[in-house]
Formats: sequence, C-alpha cells, structure tokens
Amino acid sequence: MDRKTIIAVVLSVVIIIGGMVLQNMLAPKKPASPLPPEKPPAAVEQPKPEEAPAPQAAPAQTPSPAAAPAMGAAPSAAEALSEEEVSLENQVMRVRFTNRGGDVTSIQLKDYKNQDGSPVEMVISRDTGIRPFSLHFGDQNAEPVNALFRVERSVSGIGVTFSQSFASRIGVPFTVRKSYLLQPNDYMIELRVSIENSINEYPDLNFNGIAYTVGYGPQIGPAFAKLDRQSEYRTYMYYADGKKRDVRIPKEGLQVVKSRVTWAAITGKYFEAIAIPDATPYIITFDTRPLPELKERSSLYFGRPEIKSSKNTDVFRFYVGPKKQQILASYNDSSKNGFKLSDMHFEQSIPSMWLIGGLANILKTPLDWFYLLIPNYGVAILLLTLLIKLLFWPLTNKSFESTAKMQALQPKIKELQAKYKNNPQRMNQEMAALYKKEGVSPLGGCLPLLLQIPIFFALYNLLSTHFELRGASFIAGWINDLSSPESIWDFSPFRIPMVGWHNLRVLPFLMLGTTFLQSKVSQSATPTDRNMALMTYAMPIVFFFILYDMPSGLVLYWTAQNILGIVQQLYVNYRRGKRAAAAETQPSEPWRYPKRK
Repeated sequence: MDRKTIIAVVLSVVIIIGGMVLQNMLAPKKPASPLPPEKPPAAVEQPKPEEAPAPQAAPAQTPSPAAAPAMGAAPSAAEALSEEEVSLENQVMRVRFTNRGGDVTSIQLKDYKNQDGSPVEMVISRDTGIRPFSLHFGDQNAEPVNALFRVERSVSGIGVTFSQSFASRIGVPFTVRKSYLLQPNDYMIELRVSIENSINEYPDLNFNGIAYTVGYGPQIGPAFAKLDRQSEYRTYMYYADGKKRDVRIPKEGLQVVKSRVTWAAITGKYFEAIAIPDATPYIITFDTRPLPELKERSSLYFGRPEIKSSKNTDVFRFYVGPKKQQILASYNDSSKNGFKLSDMHFEQSIPSMWLIGGLANILKTPLDWFYLLIPNYGVAILLLTLLIKLLFWPLTNKSFESTAKMQALQPKIKELQAKYKNNPQRMNQEMAALYKKEGVSPLGGCLPLLLQIPIFFALYNLLSTHFELRGASFIAGWINDLSSPESIWDFSPFRIPMVGWHNLRVLPFLMLGTTFLQSKVSQSATPTDRNMALMTYAMPIVFFFILYDMPSGLVLYWTAQNILGIVQQLYVNYRRGKRAAAAETQPSEPWRYPKRK
C-alpha cells in the first residue's frame, strides 16, 4: 500500500470507531431528531403561595369544620397516625413503602446481585425528600406531599392502599388514595391515584392547569460511582404512534413532552424504569437538574391536568427491572404478563443500531452456546474470537499474501517514484501499469481487513450491552466484570492530565503490545520504511487510547484477535519460507537435444 492509501484507511477506521464511541456516549441507538430545550409552559409553573396555596392534610386530631364532612369518620386522638413501613413481595421483586406520603422507599430485584452479593436496589433517593411515586400538588417543582397516610393492606398480600383527607385552598374537602398492586411474577408496579369528594363538588385542584404530579425519581438504581457513559449511563425516551423517540435533555435541565405516549422511560446500562400512563393527556417532564444531596439526577414526571369531577382515578404502571430482551418482550403478549398488557414494545428501549444490531444478535448466539459449554464468559469470548478468526481465515490469508506482494514490489515502486517525482500524473500511470502487470491490488491487503470492521462494531455493541456479561468474571481478582474496564490499581483522586485516567489497567497494554508485535511479524520491510510506520506505530496507539476505558470483554476480544493474528502470520511466513527454499533447491530442467526437423 502507498502512503496515501494507508492514511486513508487509518483515518476511516478512526473516524468510524470514534463515531461509534461518540454515538454510545450520546445515545446507544440511532437518535431521533432531538426535541428543542423547552421551559415548562406557564400552565405548569408553580403558583405563588398567596395565589394558590397547596392543599393541606386535614389535622388528625382536630379536623377543620369545613373538612370534617368530607373525611367521614374523622380520626380521633386515639387514632393519631404514626410513621410505618409496609412491604410487598412477589417472586422477582421486593418493594418497601412508607406511609409518609404513601411513597416507595425501596425496590429490590431478587434475581440480580451486586458484587457484594446484595440484591440490586432500583431506588436512589438519598436525603432529597423525593421518592418514587411521590405526589406533588401542582407541578414537579412543588414540595412532595409529606403527610402520614392511613394504610390498608389487601387480602391478596400483594396490594396496599394509602389514604388521607385534605382540604383544598377554598376549603373543599377531598380524599387521596394511592393504591399499589403487584402481580406474582412481574417487574411491574401498578399505581392508582384516586381523588374523591364525598359532597359532589370539585376538589378545586388547579395550579395553573395542573392538579397533581407523580413520577419516578430522583434517580433509578442500581448504585453507581458516576455516569461515565461506559460503566453506566442514562438515556431518556418515549414510545408513541408505534415509534420510539429519544429525548435530548439540556445538561442539568428539563425537557417537556406534550405528546400522548404509550410509555416513557429512563434507561441505564442494564436496568430501567418504564412508565405506562393511562389515556389522560399528561404533561411529561424529564428532569436532570441536580439536587444538593444528589448531583446525578434522572427523574420522570406526569403532570395531571385539572380534575373536573368529584371522583377521579388515574392508573399508572411502572416497569422497574432488567433490560433483558426476553422479559421486555413478554409485554407484547397478554398471556405472558400478569397485567395482560400487549404490544408494548419495551424491547425497543435496548440500544441497537441498524445492521450492527443485527450482527450483534447473530454473534450473541454462539457466545451463549460457548458459555453453556464452558460456563465462563471470558472463555466464551475467547472461543468466539477463535470462531471468527477461522471464518475469516481465507480473507486474512489473502490480505497477508497481498501485503507480501506489495512489499516485494517496493524497490520497483521506489524507482518509479524517483524517476517521475516531478510528474505525479505519469508516476501514477506507471504504478497502475505495474500493479496490473504483477496482478497486485494496492488495496488488496486492506479490503479484507476492512470487511471485519462491522464485526468489531457488532462485538462492541454486544459486549457493551449483553446483560449476561454484567458481573461476569473471567479471572477472579483481575477481571471480575467483563462489562466494565478491569483495573489492578485505582490511584484516585489523582488523575492523569488530559486523559483523566485514574486506574492502571493491564489488558490495554497487552492489546498494545500484541498489536505492535502483529504489525512487526506481518512486515518484511525494514523498520525505517516510512510507508509502514503509520500502520506499525500510529494505529496501535490510537486504539490504545480508544479502548483504554472500554469494557474488558471487548479489550479481551481485541487482544485475543491480535494473538491469533500473530500465530496465523507466523504460519504464513513459515510456509512462504519453505516454498522459497524449495524453489532455490529445485534442480534445473535436464538438457535435451533439439528435435530434428
């Protein structure tokens, strides 16, 4: 290959891989047109206290005369409420509630563990005072309701209702009921918010067009050190009119969606919260503004328009669980989930890219087969690498042979470059004629390798998002999680300037060394050959920086690919050497008398 061709190939690879990494950082899937940053409309702005005071819980011991009729049997001093916790549990999750606000305090997933063996916790509230399913009278900026609610447990054991009586700003009484329900084997929580007035009057809940707001926040679990776009991230999306749409949120800002949606979601790398509202035209708000107690915030709210009836019930369902294809797809068939939902298409929340996603799904099958054979995903990745190498053996052999022919032509190419250095057009014509005469293509060594780039991208997609790799160990004590970068020394808080690294990793250096070695054994040219210097030194260094903080499973694949490439190149060199030695020692053709005429 000439220098321009090598530079073009290098830049193409770097641009494509850099674009892949950037796309994963911004959104793992091909993004839809981003919504412009939009301030909450005037209809959802929090009113000033003197304009619209929020409803207050009716005093438990001495209810106001105006509120007493709406509360029915008003609680007496003996029935004063105290704070208590309630738990609901099914086969897959354990949910804890507090009667303060009737909110959720904990959602633990039984089948998924942290590295310390504890169940994955999907609620991160800290000391914010905001909890999943908190109720706000007005928009999400209003203080969450913090009153104590009465508790009514269902007979089935997987349902609970919290209720409390309030008086509106003009003294109209009403009762709020928050009813939760689980199904036996579902990662879904149903929430019914009922607001009732027993004297057949509107409760007068209208704060600039919003009656109340409920949602999931301030942050979904599991716990993380930081949202670094590699080990953990957050994306926001909604599904409407049969299409999934990604939502772009200004940093530390808000994004409002006024469309009617089938569902809206906050997704992480392996877990997510998907909210399914009823047919009410809610105002949906995604909120990433940091809180003093929680710098990384990811919240989703539904603003309920003004209620114009004396009795009203709104139904929300929240999927809170793993991003696993099989589980998410079960909500497309009403016979496979306890809430009888169908055609929800939750699986579209899993990042995938056109073509690359299809290849990733193809590669997932042999990876899982190898894991069944040897239950270690690190070994499975190595076996998958070997399989890919065998499938591409003819192409890589062709690449090696083409490279060898090009190297053999280097003296003639240099002669032409020197002879026609002042006439580039003639030089290109002569070089093209030389390639044609010798039957060599200058891109012959590159094109077969370029065909493997989609495989690399597909493996990047697979090894970065394959749920089963979460927490999967290869070598205990070194590579404990193939879905995250490995580390042998964390020297934080110190960080290496410019790159920001604070971990010493072994795999990227092994990858760098094997890439250098592979480049060396594949070259017969001298180290001073400038045309090959870029391939020998620049490419490995570029990939070293790109892959340093990538999942260790991906770096393991690349390193194994290098080692297998070295073995293949040594084998090709050995066979080429034997053929050359045989050609030199072959006796010349015996002399014969010329035939008589």
